[in-house]
Amino acid sequence: MKVKHAGRGSIIGGMYVALYVWSGAALAQQAVHYPAGKTLFDAQCAVCHQAGGNGQDGLAPPLTEYPGRYATTEKGRAQLAATLLNGMVGEVKVRDKRYDFRMPSFAAANDDDIAQVLNYVVFDLNAKHGKAKPFTATDIRVARGKPMEGAAVRAQREIVTKELGL
Repeated sequence: MKVKHAGRGSIIGGMYVALYVWSGAALAQQAVHYPAGKTLFDAQCAVCHQAGGNGQDGLAPPLTEYPGRYATTEKGRAQLAATLLNGMVGEVKVRDKRYDFRMPSFAAANDDDIAQVLNYVVFDLNAKHGKAKPFTATDIRVARGKPMEGAAVRAQREIVTKELGL
């Protein structure tokens, strides 16, 4: 009986398949730390920002990088809360892409729900969130006491992005 040995190409191909299957399984097992926030995000935010917060060219920016950075500073945290509570209007830039949209206000949502959505965005969608602390309903209640117009929220965003070097 003759034994046929696999060629080098078969072995390398098999390694690629194994790596692909393993990486897919690892991604599927990533835990969602804020499931209530994910549920709300999927129902209210994903229509524009897309599933996973990847954004939509020209309409809604991705939420997979900047929010994690914002959450590391007090001004950035205030920006995130103000954006959900007051909405935002006007052109924004993320990396070298421009987005011109009118984000609606979610002020009708309760403070805990807004905190959960922000925590999902910051901690589950953003790999880089430094030493950011989770948002609480109290954080949102305080932000709710400082209403802003959508254009003012966008202007504040520009200040925050410059201060963070984004």
